[in-house]
Amino acid sequence: MLAERPREGERMRTVLCLSRIHPKKGIDRLVEAWARIEAEHGNWQLRIIGPSEKGTREALERRCRVLGLARVVFEDAVFGEAKQEAYQDADLFVLPTLNENFGMVVAEALANATPVVCTVGAPWKGLAEHRCGWWIDHGIEPLSAALKTAMAMPRTSLDAMGARGRAWMERDFSWQRIAANMVHVYRWCVKSDEQPDFVLTDT
Repeated sequence: MLAERPREGERMRTVLCLSRIHPKKGIDRLVEAWARIEAEHGNWQLRIIGPSEKGTREALERRCRVLGLARVVFEDAVFGEAKQEAYQDADLFVLPTLNENFGMVVAEALANATPVVCTVGAPWKGLAEHRCGWWIDHGIEPLSAALKTAMAMPRTSLDAMGARGRAWMERDFSWQRIAANMVHVYRWCVKSDEQPDFVLTDT
């Protein structure tokens, strides 16, 4: 089935992956997942931005050529305003990582009102709870399914998800909230307050 091409004047929509281009980031799986859905979504592109390590970008570019992918764009790392613009220009952010302690790029994408697809390799269960993204299992199949679902949604629905994500970041990840949480931890440490619910200890 031929994909519908963007109408004249219609903006190409973008899935953004902004990360180190390293084997642990799972971008190889992202490319394979994209290969399953690119033909169905002629008005979408995959934009992969970041510094390459261990020759990963070159290997991925070769794989894209083998797969005949026409709308996968690799770019060097960006910073400052260019980085903010990359988030803001994206319709969807994806982090297919194998393992992360936090995944700052997820928080940055949400702060810029961009909904997120993220694997369970990063601790972002709240994406589903706050209805601002998808927290999915590892693998090509879960990744392609989540992307296909997101890319089929109306712009208004993705925009609403992005707005919820930004509200979540402003509420729970602002400097004011972080400072209040630190004060709570210190009070707990000196036994003048209850254990914070965000502190996990072995029992």
